[in-house]
This record gives sequence, structure tokens and C-alpha cells, in this order.
Amino acid sequence: MTLYREALKEGTERLEAAGIDTARLDAEVLLSCACGINRAKLLSRLNEVLPEKRYGSYCKYLGMRENRYPISYITGHREFMGLDFAVSEGVLIPRPETELLVETVMGMLPQNAAVIDLCTGSGAIAVSLAHYLYDAHIYALDISDAACSTAKRNAERLHVADRVKVLHGDLYQPLPAGIAADAVVSNPPYIRSGDMAGLMSEVSYEPAEALDGGGSGIEFYERIIEEAPQHLRDNGILALEIGYDEADEVASMMDRDYKDIRVIKDMAGLDRVAVGRMRARD
Repeated sequence: MTLYREALKEGTERLEAAGIDTARLDAEVLLSCACGINRAKLLSRLNEVLPEKRYGSYCKYLGMRENRYPISYITGHREFMGLDFAVSEGVLIPRPETELLVETVMGMLPQNAAVIDLCTGSGAIAVSLAHYLYDAHIYALDISDAACSTAKRNAERLHVADRVKVLHGDLYQPLPAGIAADAVVSNPPYIRSGDMAGLMSEVSYEPAEALDGGGSGIEFYERIIEEAPQHLRDNGILALEIGYDEADEVASMMDRDYKDIRVIKDMAGLDRVAVGRMRARD
């Protein structure tokens, strides 16, 4: 017979021994997930007996987490912009740093904006924009079938499927002809191929194609920046999440067709977002 309190203590100790810094929090999340309850209800049951079946599921989850399997893949959820997103293997887990990209774009868009979100992944950027901008319409594009399925699921779960159109294909390729958008936004793969092996062990479970930006790390930026003018209105916005050491190269690529280029730092003081506006065409 195991009490909830004892299970939490066991889980915390196991995860600490595995070198996980957030051991206590992770143990609470995993036990809540195994029991199908929220954290508040879990903490109210600490002196109650944990059902054996729930304990078995919890131990299974602990074993996965000890091997550095991402907790969001275990629970199937990730919070982003205050919203609950579904995630699963084969789809990049949304990062809190990417919220800066969404916040930047939200503050620049006109009413009834049309937005193109490239490399949409779980749909975190597209769905968040549609959720907080009630009149915006978003084209969410990805080359991954798994990503497109997840983005559609999140648009439906968060009640914006009528304004988020998910399209499968390589960057701009699946867009309908004649689209003139107010913004192109993207968090593309930007890790250098040579740096992939040195990423945190949790990241090794995520899809490499959503992370690997080629030998230079900027291959996707070159294509996105070069082709964006074909799909943007004059004065339209191009906003990109960037690697901490890629700001100069990305800003230089944007300089030909864009004005008012800015690089915005995240809470850690690292370059995170490059943004500019389309110059007027002659």
C-alpha cells in the first residue's frame, strides 16, 4: 500500500538520482498525469492511498523520464502563451523563448491580418496568434505530416480552426496563388548540423528535421527571406526566431528587401528574434 506522499517522495528521489534538476516538479506532473488529476487535487490527496494501477503507470512514466524522455511527450501537453497545446513524438515541443516571436508580431499586425507561419510544428505560433487576435487569419505550413496533423488538432482544440488553415508542403510551396500577407513568421530549424550531437539528451527525442538548419545553420533563413517578398504586402512584416549567434547574418540577408530591421533579445539577454518590414516596391 503506497500513499500519494510516499509515491512523490520516491519519484523525486529517483529523478534526482538521474540528475534531473526539476525532480520534484516533474514527479508531481507525472503523478498527476498517471492519476488523471490536476496538481491541486494531487496535493490534496497526499495522505490517501494511491491505487495500484495508477502507481504502476506512474512508475512507468518515471522510468521514461529517468532516460530523459521529454516530459511533454509523456503527458501529451505543453503550455505556450498561456494555452494548452497537444504534443507528441515527431513534433517539436514549443519553447517559452518562442513566445517572444508571437508577442512581437502581435504588436505589429493590422486588423484583419493575414499571416503565413512557416515550419508551424505543433501550430503553437499560428494558433496563439489566432487565439489572441480574433480577426486574424493564419496559413500554417509544414513539410511534416505529423506536424500538420498536430497543428490541425490544436487549432480544433483551441477553437480557431475556422481561421487557421494548415497546409502540407515545403515552406511556401503549398500556398494558394495570389496570397498577399501582412506577415511571414517562422521558427525554422537553425541548429548547425555539426552541433546536433551536442544538444541536451532530451532534445535527441525530438525530430531532427525540425532542428537541423544545415551546415551553416542558416539555410532555411536564406530561402524564407528570399521568397517572402512574393507573398508579402508592401510594409508587411517578416519575423524570425534566430539562434543566439545568427543575428548579424540574418539581419544582413534581410537588408536588401526590408527596412526597420531590429534584433530583439530574450529574457536571458540572447538575440532571439529578427524582424523587419518590406520596402515599398518600385
